[in-house]
Amino acid sequence: MVNEINVAKHYEKLDLYEVIKKGLLESGLILDSLSSQDLSMVDEFHIGGTSGTKFVTEKLGSTETSKILDIGCGIGGPARFLAENSNCSVTGIDLTASYIETGNKLTKLMGLEDKVQLVSASALEIPFGKNTFDSSYMIHVGMNISEKSKLMSEAFRVTKPGGNFVIYDVMKLEDILVDYPLPWADRREESAVDLISVYETELLNSGFQIIEKDVKTDFAIKFFENMIENIKKSGPLPLGLHLLMGENTHEKISNVFRQIKGKKLSPVVIVAKK
Repeated sequence: MVNEINVAKHYEKLDLYEVIKKGLLESGLILDSLSSQDLSMVDEFHIGGTSGTKFVTEKLGSTETSKILDIGCGIGGPARFLAENSNCSVTGIDLTASYIETGNKLTKLMGLEDKVQLVSASALEIPFGKNTFDSSYMIHVGMNISEKSKLMSEAFRVTKPGGNFVIYDVMKLEDILVDYPLPWADRREESAVDLISVYETELLNSGFQIIEKDVKTDFAIKFFENMIENIKKSGPLPLGLHLLMGENTHEKISNVFRQIKGKKLSPVVIVAKK
């Protein structure tokens, strides 16, 4: 079973805000007039970047009065994108202290602190009451959580009746061992990547109704092909996911891309309704 302390250690980065701020300045961006597009190279830590975020946000049915929960929010990219584009209120939770601290500072730079709030918390013990949020979502989070049953039950508990819970995770397409390191884990012991059927079973057991499932293999292949081509042309940019993934970023990207092409893994969108 994956230990939450080890998960937090995997993602923890010292001076993360200062590192990102330096990358922003080197990219020629003005700190007090940032948009979600300006930050997307570093704060959309999932396959597809902003396009991947749109897969999720388009399924939430949010309005200006909606309260949305982002489970495993990272440094808050999708939460800020959603608030900026839908004008709704988004609360994010994440285990990693430096992510929450950095995310709240970036949110303030964008002037979205009245719409986006990031809080240190576990997805297995969400610190909010029953039926608090109109809808909820998680993006590339379940691969670090072994207790899928508890995860789905907590999402069900805090989501209002009629609300959607949208998942965008990397999942196994067959029951095989996966090669590491990967973006979410350096070693097998840190990973809880699982079969699509496991997600479906635990969602149904928690009380959700599954209304949509979309396997995004072709999308992911094109995304990685474009990423690799851009790196070949331009080299590493001042702002990018290497700031979050560290020195073995290339190996992590290569491993996940190879296993997606080999139809072992794929990003998958599942939409469930309470």
